[in-house]
Amino acid sequence: MAGGLFGVPFVFNVKCIIFSLICMALFLYNPSSLLKNKYLLSVSLFIIFVLAYVAMAWYDYFYDCQILPLKRGTRSFTGLFKPPAHEPEKQVEHKMSSEDTHKHRILLYLLHLLIIVPLLSYIAYYQNKSGIVSFVLLGALSVFTMLYHGSELTQVFH
Repeated sequence: MAGGLFGVPFVFNVKCIIFSLICMALFLYNPSSLLKNKYLLSVSLFIIFVLAYVAMAWYDYFYDCQILPLKRGTRSFTGLFKPPAHEPEKQVEHKMSSEDTHKHRILLYLLHLLIIVPLLSYIAYYQNKSGIVSFVLLGALSVFTMLYHGSELTQVFH
C-alpha cells in the first residue's frame, strides 16, 4: 500500500490486502470486550490491517518472492517500515495511454464513491439487521474505500 496521497501513486498488492483482511476477520472471531466500543474496535482493525500488510511485505522480501515484483511507491506511511524492492526496474508501470488512464480512474473512483461507499455505509448504519461483526467490518471497509478513492480522485483532477 504505497502512498495514494499527496501526489504519490498507490500501489495495490492483492496478496497483502487479502492477508490483512483475513487477519482482521480472525480477530473478529473473538474480539472480547472491544465489541462494546465501536471506535476502539475500528482503531484496532485499522492497526491490525496495517501491521498484517507490512508483515506480508517483509515476508515477500525475506523469501525473495519472484512471482510478482514487490511494488512500491516513492513515499507512504507503511513504506517507512516495508523492505526495499529487490529489483527497482521491475516496478510495474501503467501500459495504458495517459488519456485512457485518466478516464479509467475517473470512472472507477466515481463508481466506488457513488455506489460502493454509500452501500457499505447504509449496511453499516443499519447494524441491528446485519449483526455487530458485519457492521464493524463493513464500516471499516467503507472508511478505507472512501479515503483511498477520494484521494485518488483528487489526484486525477490535479
